[in-house]
Amino acid sequence: MTHRDIHHDPEELNPNRGLVPVQQRALVPTHYDAPNRNDDSDDDEIDLRELWSVIKRRKGTIALIFVLVTMISLLVTLSMTPIYRAGVTLEINTEEKRVLDYDVEAGSQGPTDSKDFYQTQYELLKSRSLADRVIDRMKLESRLKGEELEKPFYADTLTTVKSWFNFSGNTTGDNPDSLDSSTPTMASKLGERPLSSIFLNNVTVAPVKNSKIVTVHYDDPDPEMAALVANALADNYIDMNLERRAGSTDYAKKFLEEQLAQTKSKLEESESKLVQYAKEKSIFNTDDKTSLVSQKLQGLSAALTEAEKERIATESEFKQAQASKSLNRVQSSSVIQQLKTSKAKLQADYQEKLQIYKPDYPLMQQLQQQISELDQEIQRESSLEKSTAQSALQSDYMAAKQKEAQLKAEVEKYKLELLSSQDKSIGYNTLQREVETNRQLYEGLLQRVKEVNVAGLANTNNISIVDSALVPYAVHKPNTRLNLALGAVLGLFLGAVVAFMLEFLDDRIKSTEDLEKVLSLPVLGVAPTAGKDGKQNNYALMTVEKPTSAVAEAFRSLRTNLMFATRAGAPRVMNVTSCDASEGKSSTAINLATAFAQAGKRVLLIDADLRKPTLHKHFKLDNSKGLSHYLIGQENLHDITQASFIPEVYIIPSGPLTPNPVELLSSERLGELVAFADAPECTFDIIIIDSPPVLGLADALVIGNRTHATLLVAAWNQSRKRPVQAAFQRLRQARNNVIGVVMTKAKGNTSGAYYNYDYYYTYGDKKALASKS
Repeated sequence: MTHRDIHHDPEELNPNRGLVPVQQRALVPTHYDAPNRNDDSDDDEIDLRELWSVIKRRKGTIALIFVLVTMISLLVTLSMTPIYRAGVTLEINTEEKRVLDYDVEAGSQGPTDSKDFYQTQYELLKSRSLADRVIDRMKLESRLKGEELEKPFYADTLTTVKSWFNFSGNTTGDNPDSLDSSTPTMASKLGERPLSSIFLNNVTVAPVKNSKIVTVHYDDPDPEMAALVANALADNYIDMNLERRAGSTDYAKKFLEEQLAQTKSKLEESESKLVQYAKEKSIFNTDDKTSLVSQKLQGLSAALTEAEKERIATESEFKQAQASKSLNRVQSSSVIQQLKTSKAKLQADYQEKLQIYKPDYPLMQQLQQQISELDQEIQRESSLEKSTAQSALQSDYMAAKQKEAQLKAEVEKYKLELLSSQDKSIGYNTLQREVETNRQLYEGLLQRVKEVNVAGLANTNNISIVDSALVPYAVHKPNTRLNLALGAVLGLFLGAVVAFMLEFLDDRIKSTEDLEKVLSLPVLGVAPTAGKDGKQNNYALMTVEKPTSAVAEAFRSLRTNLMFATRAGAPRVMNVTSCDASEGKSSTAINLATAFAQAGKRVLLIDADLRKPTLHKHFKLDNSKGLSHYLIGQENLHDITQASFIPEVYIIPSGPLTPNPVELLSSERLGELVAFADAPECTFDIIIIDSPPVLGLADALVIGNRTHATLLVAAWNQSRKRPVQAAFQRLRQARNNVIGVVMTKAKGNTSGAYYNYDYYYTYGDKKALASKS
């Protein structure tokens, strides 16, 4: 398109030619509606780049807090009193070494749980009784009271603040006297902090893992005193352990002596009852008598058994003798045996001589007669012996029978006597058993008392000192390096927390992502700050004055995005507004008009800000007449349109300020002006209207309702999210076709990972670009 001067074709700007009445424009959304955008980003995900960008933006705050906290840590560390630590090493055995097997605790202690045992020992090392013992022996009362009175440099301030809180928390309001009367009473009931508590604050018990070794530390500003107290603590702990064991021995001895006295009294009482019972029952030596009767009864029973056997044997022999013709006793008689022997000899002699003589021979007759005489003698002796034997057997039988009866009588007698003795000895035996029990208990206790007396003289200790405490040669605390490191870490942490908190509370727009999330609109362009060039050049004219600058390239990118923002290309009539003042809407409108003009478009730039106009100042034009005259019908477009020093850019200034700009903008004349852009006789390709801010004013809403599209401007690190969102909602409610948003005054890597204006917008040979421009 060739350059055409508006003054050469005055008929083309006649407002009465081919205008479409404003009533024919339907107040419906135009064809330039922004496409819907679906936000697929998950708000719950943590964007590390965004976190890093926050840290970079707030690096000053983080550095300040880091330095402050580090310096405070250093000052506090340097103001602290140096503390020295001395340590004594102890060995604690669960089983003590006993000299005697019958030590006091040898029979009473069962298996010891080592964990519970050692925990008990650690608590004893931190007990108040041990602390009081060391304090008394070392005479540390004045020293500990002096430590209690010492206060750090900030103690007075803390006390004052604490008193404020106590006063505010205890004030009743209605009856202040009740507070004054009750507080001293309650304070008088409180106890004083014991010195042992102050002492124990300096004691540290450090067990060595998986061993019987424990190290006891004591902290003190005086290194020699720290070593002395640590050693005294170990010595007193050992002494207290020995005394505790000796105390248990004394207690056992006392207890046994009391039990011994009670048992002795019971023994004497039981013996007295036994003697008294024996007197009452006339029992004398019951045990001996009972045993004698029992023995006699046993002997009589055995004799009775023998007598019964004897009686049975004699009775059998007697009866057998009566039934038998011959008796063994007769057969066994010596006289008869001699006679039979003589007879046998005679018969043998007779048989021998019978071989010589005949039976009638006188000698034979004589022998026969002698044999006959012997037979008669044997018969006579047998009869005599038989009668004598029967009498003897009968006599033996009767004697055995009488003996058996006597023994039975004796057995029955002794049985009765034994039963009588047992009846009398029941109560006696009961008392006697009680006496024996008491005697055994008495003897056992007496033996145990003697053992305890001996064991008390041979006490051993299960705690020993491995290494005594030495005078420390280095400061234990404060640890300057550690405190500074912790202060540095804390400073970084607090700085990061404060930075993110400020970032969370900060409602300003800091990136294109913020705009897209708040408005759900595409960011059509990001205009950076001018930097060093902004001090020498007017930012609104940077595109024409510095065509190779990042600002010019940014608005050329915005122009390109607008050309592809709708299906019909760039909107013919465009409303440029912002949420609030000083956000760069006028500069955006001027630079955007310049970019379109550089692309060969003929642009009409209208200053519709009837409250605070600025276009005539940037272009140094006469503002005596302008849009306000056209809106009230005093001037036509031809008369108020002025050419600028930028080729193809024409300006309609605002004109004099009016008291009722909204009424003027709501008139039909503005609609006729917008309709002029669609008329065939309109020679302008693009009409850009610079309107007032949205919030607090209705001007931009009225203008945007009549234009084809509205471009919202937001300033980086200046515009706030809620006001921007509110402005967008007002525009939508006024049925403005907001097609996108432009971010101005951007610095650094504002738009995330894909913008860096200082580099990308100046990419190329700067000298070549400058010479071409």
